[in-house]
Amino acid sequence: MEAGKIASFRFESFKIIKSYFEMNDGEVKTFSIGFEPRGILFKSESKFKLELDVLIEEESRNFKAEITAVGIFIFDADTDITLLNKLFYVNAPAILFPYVRAYLSTLTTLSGLKPINLPTLNLSNLGAELQKNTTIN
Repeated sequence: MEAGKIASFRFESFKIIKSYFEMNDGEVKTFSIGFEPRGILFKSESKFKLELDVLIEEESRNFKAEITAVGIFIFDADTDITLLNKLFYVNAPAILFPYVRAYLSTLTTLSGLKPINLPTLNLSNLGAELQKNTTIN
């Protein structure tokens, strides 16, 4: 990208709209992470809204968290649809997930717990599900 040129696809903002966690006595060791992605494409506004539900559960049920994050992405109206599909369904979850990771780590730390640090993940496998769960307005 040329210096000073604005990208055709941009991350505008994020919010955590749902947050729940439960901690029992016991050590948090191995946990599973599940995702439920949904999207809304606002064509007339050149905006994509990604809603990402993340469920974290420790195998012995000592810890459980549910977080829903919303990311807003804007794009140039003349951007190629093939490129946009890749950006929406592959890149957008990868851009939003680090905010969920940081949020959970901070939330657990400020709650007096040992911080829960989720690993970095390749979320490209969410693309097909996100595309299926995306509506166009």
